[in-house]
Amino acid sequence: MKREWIVLAGIAVAGLISFPAYRAFERHRDLSETLAWIDQTYNPHEGGDNWGQGHGWEKLYTPNGDKTDSITEEYQTTIASDGGCNIKIRSETHPIGVWQDMPSVGTYSFDLRDIDPSSITIQLFDPHNYVFSCQDPEQVKNYNLDCTSGELVFLTRNAAPAIREDYVRTFTKLTGAEHEQRNTSRTQKMWLLVDDANYGQRLARAWKHAIELCGGKSSKF
Repeated sequence: MKREWIVLAGIAVAGLISFPAYRAFERHRDLSETLAWIDQTYNPHEGGDNWGQGHGWEKLYTPNGDKTDSITEEYQTTIASDGGCNIKIRSETHPIGVWQDMPSVGTYSFDLRDIDPSSITIQLFDPHNYVFSCQDPEQVKNYNLDCTSGELVFLTRNAAPAIREDYVRTFTKLTGAEHEQRNTSRTQKMWLLVDDANYGQRLARAWKHAIELCGGKSSKF
């Protein structure tokens, strides 16, 4: 009888040890699947969403209300991870017209554990009239705004400067030391460009889920 109790106790202990390990495995798998979905839908991929361009691609037009006017800037934002909670967001800006010789790239590095999941918001805008606010019902009505694009905005927990920004602006017509302008800083706010409002809501849910799986918590002030 004593031996049977020892065996049963061993089984119980093994169960207590294996259950947390199983939960950790499930969280890791869920996180991997969530980040894979974000990668496949947000980043450019041949045969992927938005004719392979992904949903982090956008064009802004001269803001005069003319839907056929010329393009002012093109943006491409991509998300990369190490398979876990470490994230790099790369934001490329390609001006067109008078500023076309000054493209820029911003790289933002952070840990999803440091992001406040309750801070996520979607701020919509009209790419043809982006100087006006889609958050203002009067402007939406008065300027007939087509609020189909937006930014998914999020903050760090407790406003900590936990996001590193490495910024490079290139002056393509210059050479030597004046060819590039570089800056490194830390910030508490970041965004993801989205070209479709409906997709933006799906991305917000997936982004929040990934943050929570990594242990991100709401701020305490």
